[in-house]
Amino acid sequence: MAPHDYANKKPNKETPKPAVSGWVMLFTLVVTIAFLVALVMLSHQPDDTAATNLVAEKTAPAEAITVAPKTISKAVDQKEVSKQKDNFDFYTLLPDSEVTPVEVEAYISTPKDPSKKTTTLLQAGSFRKLADANRLRAKLILLNMNNVVAEKTVSSGGSVWYRVRVGPFSNRSTLNKAEDILAQQGIVSIRINKSTN
Repeated sequence: MAPHDYANKKPNKETPKPAVSGWVMLFTLVVTIAFLVALVMLSHQPDDTAATNLVAEKTAPAEAITVAPKTISKAVDQKEVSKQKDNFDFYTLLPDSEVTPVEVEAYISTPKDPSKKTTTLLQAGSFRKLADANRLRAKLILLNMNNVVAEKTVSSGGSVWYRVRVGPFSNRSTLNKAEDILAQQGIVSIRINKSTN
């Protein structure tokens, strides 16, 4: 191995790192240019004070507009002021704006006939076979439903149907409770109103 001379060795020169990285300088330059462009664009905006004054004149109250130049005589000034007051006088406008309503006949409700009473039944199902109707009837009885009946009906075409019905119900709350029980079992019920004399 060759001997190394460490005493006469030149020190390594390290390149000094810049205090600010290049990305920071680039970002600062971009932000500065954007700011200057925005300032230039704002300075070239049209002057809209004339439009603002025009809008202010259009929306100003009538009394503020009545100021006339000094060259017009006071008599003409007073005529214009009184004319504008007449145009906006509440008491003269009110009688002109009265509206007379059209007469409409009063609604007369038809009272219920006290002798005619209706009861409501719930139809839980309709079957061609009596065995199917009896199966649903037994299921509803096990659910503590009252007055479950399987009725035999014949349609106008001559076909026989067995309808499973629950009720009659004396009030709406018991009817709603029975509908809820049927719905929990997946049974869609139909309300049937029957009049009793």
